[in-house]
Amino acid sequence: MFDERIFRCGHSDYYGDEILAANRTHTPQRLAEIARSGFNGIWLRGILRNLAPTDLFRKYVRKSDQRLEELKKLCRRGRRLGLGVWLYMTEPLGLPVGHRFWRDHRGLAGLRSRLLDEAPEYALCSSSHEVRGYLRDGFCELFGRVDLAGVILITASEHASNCWAHLPTNPNNTGYSEFRGQGRACRRCGPRGPEEVIAEIVNTIHTAVKSARADAQVVAWDWSWNMHLDPPYAALTDRLGEEVILMGDFERGGVVSRSGRRLEVEEYSLIYPGPSKRFGGEVKVNAQKRRMWAKLQINTTHELATVANLPLVVSLYRKFSYMRRSGVRGYMACWNFACAPDTLNVFAVGKLSGSRLDGCERRWLGGLARDYFGRGVDAEGVVRAWYGFMRACYCYPIGGGNEFLYWGPLNYALAYPLKLHFDGKAMGPSWLKHSFGDRLEDSATSYSLPEIAELLGKLAARWAGAVRVYEVALARADRRCRASMELGTAGVAGAAFRSAWNVYRWYLLRRRRRSEKVTRLQREIIADELANLEAALPLVAADRRLGFHQEAQWGMFSPAAIRKKRSQLRELLGRND
Repeated sequence: MFDERIFRCGHSDYYGDEILAANRTHTPQRLAEIARSGFNGIWLRGILRNLAPTDLFRKYVRKSDQRLEELKKLCRRGRRLGLGVWLYMTEPLGLPVGHRFWRDHRGLAGLRSRLLDEAPEYALCSSSHEVRGYLRDGFCELFGRVDLAGVILITASEHASNCWAHLPTNPNNTGYSEFRGQGRACRRCGPRGPEEVIAEIVNTIHTAVKSARADAQVVAWDWSWNMHLDPPYAALTDRLGEEVILMGDFERGGVVSRSGRRLEVEEYSLIYPGPSKRFGGEVKVNAQKRRMWAKLQINTTHELATVANLPLVVSLYRKFSYMRRSGVRGYMACWNFACAPDTLNVFAVGKLSGSRLDGCERRWLGGLARDYFGRGVDAEGVVRAWYGFMRACYCYPIGGGNEFLYWGPLNYALAYPLKLHFDGKAMGPSWLKHSFGDRLEDSATSYSLPEIAELLGKLAARWAGAVRVYEVALARADRRCRASMELGTAGVAGAAFRSAWNVYRWYLLRRRRRSEKVTRLQREIIADELANLEAALPLVAADRRLGFHQEAQWGMFSPAAIRKKRSQLRELLGRND
């Protein structure tokens, strides 16, 4: 049904030199698990100059041959298991303004931009003959020497990948505030416009790849093209070669209703089944003339990235049902986190990718319950719990500008302390390692703080009710290990939601108080959180997957961190009114 089904090894470090380490992180066991789960591809991040520097970068790069050898070895190992190796790339990738490359090649510098708190960078201007030659020669060398399955390209928003990557131009899109004020387009790319520049980059890479390896594929990922164009991006896609595969974000552009408002989803989402009108429009325009893929997160998302999976298989069924009906030919099933292969969700996607769907959602879900947990399980009860988890998530504060997803404490709420006094320290990025901030207003732009607290309270209560149903339904499951792991994961997800609720309502009570006293209502919050931590602690201790964020490569909560928070709360509870 689906030509390509791509996953990732969660032990690979996106921000490290993951290709140099690839054959240490991609152990035989891990590769075999991914293959057994029904995937036929894996992806890693690649940087062209580190693999095929050409004459342009040769003097600035070390170990390129060593990386190529590691990549060749990984491709051979993967092919034996039916796994093609794909590189995700943002080319032509820029460099920091202070890099010595610019002293020698100042004329190749394009837009100067800055992403969040990173050092400012110059883009490599793709309108220059030298840079296009580097793309052509580099990709020819890379694919000529390594048996890669293909390359997946992002050309907007992520990294300084061209002179338009961090320069929003679409007047109909008011997002991307972090990029506004970055400056003006470079003198060469400015007159050409983002559509022409981006299409030329993709086509140059496609031509080079095909000239070196005819069976390799090039995927143009539409991530953040709406910063330049309105969907379905015809002014760009019409410029792409017919063999270029188009991959669209399945949920971005969707609309949800929360707190009496309609808000747009601008991130991966399991909570929102989709498809968004944006993705549906792309499929309608492109599916008949080029291969179309979907970008999904099948285990979990930024919505809660520190559990192995959210048991939202109802949402997965609806996503895949649409994909099968609409002619979507492949999917990339994860970003650089949520890559555990041993989950209910991965098993469900394996079935959704292959088995026939008879159109009855509830019946299919019942079959999934029996196939995964064993024939003795109370399948009807399991399905009731799955629908309960889905209904609970109707209260998740998703949508708007993603502030809650990016700057909220949910991923590490089980380790986040309840403080008497606040320093006004900025919240750190929820997907990277950071010290805890306490300015919760950073997470509350699309929603007010009281709205977030109210929604989280409802979410936590509904989720807890679904967990109780799940526990009873799984009591007679034949496959006890699977039942225990999935019940534990669902329980910790619920504990994270409840901790986040306690964090926000505590903050609303304490943020303007300087008193050392703890009031009766504050004591109730502490007692509730202590009970929550006691329930979560054995579950986290029993499953090392829980608490670890794969993008950050950091345990955001752990048994030790939960015990530390428990001690801090007990000390607070010991204070006099």
